[in-house]
Amino acid sequence: MEEERAAWDELYRRQPRAWRGSSRVPDLGLSTGSSVLDVGCGNGKTSAALAKMGFSVTGVDFSDVAVGSCRERLEGEAEFFVCDCTRMPFSDSTFDGIYAVHVAEHLDDGQMAALASECFRLLRPGGRMFVRSFSPGDMRDMPGNSVRNGIRYRYRAPEEIAAGFSVFETLGLETVDERTRFGTVRSRSECMFEKR
Repeated sequence: MEEERAAWDELYRRQPRAWRGSSRVPDLGLSTGSSVLDVGCGNGKTSAALAKMGFSVTGVDFSDVAVGSCRERLEGEAEFFVCDCTRMPFSDSTFDGIYAVHVAEHLDDGQMAALASECFRLLRPGGRMFVRSFSPGDMRDMPGNSVRNGIRYRYRAPEEIAAGFSVFETLGLETVDERTRFGTVRSRSECMFEKR
């Protein structure tokens, strides 16, 4: 875990700006001002999009460097905390919605189940969660390419993610393929859940 955290810190030191690509996330049916959690906020692309949607945003990441970048770039727009996504420092039923964008692909099955359990604890009854993760068939999903720059990657179909989030009611599962200008395909699993 510490080696991977160091790899993420180094990645964010080299690339402090937000990731390229789409920052669009689905509307979970939440009203303006709703309290949302951005799990694995990285350097803030999703947090910034959520703030623009009118939500009260809290972001968490286990990288000190990432959280520092978020605090610098998004000061006054969101709050950020350093923590492990499987043990977050918030009270039960704190959030109306949770977004976990490109987090699950870095977790093993046990960690993903722990994330699901922790998010279930943090959501209010009726709260919703969105999970986006790389899926099989993504241009990066090649034999021998499961660790890059010291960071692990797993490619799961939406149904595999839903199995890990079985404490939730599943509202939607989808694979989204996007062709790049180089002819390759970005493939991601997108899953929506609800706490009932």
